[in-house]
Amino acid sequence: MEASLAAWAAAPPPPESFAAWAHRTTARRLDALPEVAARLAGLPATLTAQVVHGDLSSPNLLLRGPSVAALIDFRPPGRRRSAAWELGRIVLDPRTVLARPGDWIPGLARAVDAYRAANPGLPAEDLVAVPRVTAGYLACSVYPLSEPLHGPAALTPALEAYGRARDEAATVLWEGLEEAEGVLRDLVL
Repeated sequence: MEASLAAWAAAPPPPESFAAWAHRTTARRLDALPEVAARLAGLPATLTAQVVHGDLSSPNLLLRGPSVAALIDFRPPGRRRSAAWELGRIVLDPRTVLARPGDWIPGLARAVDAYRAANPGLPAEDLVAVPRVTAGYLACSVYPLSEPLHGPAALTPALEAYGRARDEAATVLWEGLEEAEGVLRDLVL
């Protein structure tokens, strides 16, 4: 974040551009990092780490009816992350959270319940951590805020919309965090 802010300071973007919005958003997120760290301190001391897809999101799922037929965009195994992070990436995708703002918590509960049925060995605390891990990830991620600097050719209207959605979804997740965790606790504990 600091490197992006320094680069923008050297060449300020036009005030009405996505780059200007990204600059303001990056500065706001940098200022909020102590609060994010305090909220993440509420996570379990250890989360189960496993080899994960790493980019499990709706565009990387091929469906056959209501079932997942295949995962695509899978690099060789080796990246270990928490199951809570991976589950949050797919279940709490910003487009999903914002498309039905009143339904993201029940949708999360249904997905966590299904995930738990398929993975009964995963600790309940990991499942309760899904919304907190996801909100923290969105709050700390610079993608696609850094695209105007590092990949301006990749910047499309769809990517701009996705960047704004990620930022808005982080706010929605933080605002509903206590309720979401309460629903998940009731479900898995």
